[in-house]
Amino acid sequence: MLRFGLDFGTTNSSLTWAREPGGVTLCELDPAALNPRVLRSLLYFSLEARDFVVGHRAIDEYLSEDMQGTLIQSIKTFLADNSFEQTWINNRFYKLEDLIAVIFRHVHAVIRSLTDEEPFLVIGRPAVFVERPEREQLAQERLRKAAQLAGLFQVEFQYEPIAAGLAYESTLRAPELALIADLGGGTSDFTVMRLGTGTGGDRRDDILATHGVQIGGDTFDARIMAHKLTKYFGAGTSFRSMEGKQMPFPKHLLAKLGHWHQVPFLRDRKTRDLLGRIEWASTDPDAVVAFRSLVEGNYSFFLFQEIEKAKSRLSEQTEAVIRFRVEGIDIEEKLTREEFERLIAADQAAVRRCMQAALAAADVKAGDIDSVFLTGGSAQIPGIRRMFAEEFGEEKLKAQDYITSVAFGLGLSALQSAAGAGPI
Repeated sequence: MLRFGLDFGTTNSSLTWAREPGGVTLCELDPAALNPRVLRSLLYFSLEARDFVVGHRAIDEYLSEDMQGTLIQSIKTFLADNSFEQTWINNRFYKLEDLIAVIFRHVHAVIRSLTDEEPFLVIGRPAVFVERPEREQLAQERLRKAAQLAGLFQVEFQYEPIAAGLAYESTLRAPELALIADLGGGTSDFTVMRLGTGTGGDRRDDILATHGVQIGGDTFDARIMAHKLTKYFGAGTSFRSMEGKQMPFPKHLLAKLGHWHQVPFLRDRKTRDLLGRIEWASTDPDAVVAFRSLVEGNYSFFLFQEIEKAKSRLSEQTEAVIRFRVEGIDIEEKLTREEFERLIAADQAAVRRCMQAALAAADVKAGDIDSVFLTGGSAQIPGIRRMFAEEFGEEKLKAQDYITSVAFGLGLSALQSAAGAGPI
């Protein structure tokens, strides 16, 4: 039986093929992409083909069809949301697992291009989807159902930070007590683990604690949107109601702007009618026009790309400018690193508390930790890295490939499963 590891990420996904004695290799999930080993966790419903496409092709078709279809990202964030039962896309209802299965079918097709054998797949999952046990179970069962819909029936799960720990362990020459910090798009997860103790046998006793919090790169992007850009879309304005009262721009609409993948769901008649009523009675009708343009033009994906680019530039520069100009929208907003760190201070404090809770659950202190292995795109943010340096010392911070190290570890986990020491 051939074994694979799948890191189904909020933003990116990666697949590894676990082979003995050849070890673990990354597969090309998206040959058309700049990095073919990474698949953007995007799916697009094309109006012309009336079917879904994924990854780089999803973006291409979205653009070629003038952004008139439905582009969906960060679908992983809904896994533990029991209010998301189904959504209506082009006259058809889709359950959440139906949408995730689109990505998993693409993964299965890549696997089938490599082998005709039935694959065994280890899928990564956060240490904590959400801090409610019944929803934890719901999230994992939805993942399993999506895999089954994609024809993947031999599936096990592994915590993503544990997988990252296994990836780091493969580089060690001596045992270490490590803190594995996986800071991705949707969650920040921590594992305290003894590494270098041997890859055979049951490793459960080497895992001292796991802990996680629903804060990640998407959270930080949402803070930038909420505090810097919603003023372009009606925040701070008001309108006169039919009863003659001055009312603030609806907060529930502005809240949706914090997550670009939720914005397409505002393209319903009820929201359009509401915006029409607000526009004629608004203190700033141009802002309402901008809101409508963002929603009806399907521009939110591209606006958040500019937010993400600015955030990334702040890792190298002390300030960046968010520029976004399309019909009805004209944004030019400066963001400094100091301001960004202030915007995410509360989130970073929650991440720190989660990290400290993992140490406490493992009954170890920061000084007992030999190394801190950082993975995930958000681990590259200077303020986040500085937080770890303050707690443990810069010399203890280690990293490999921030994007694919979890997938590599999931491949190792699949190999260990073959030896009777597999996913937990």
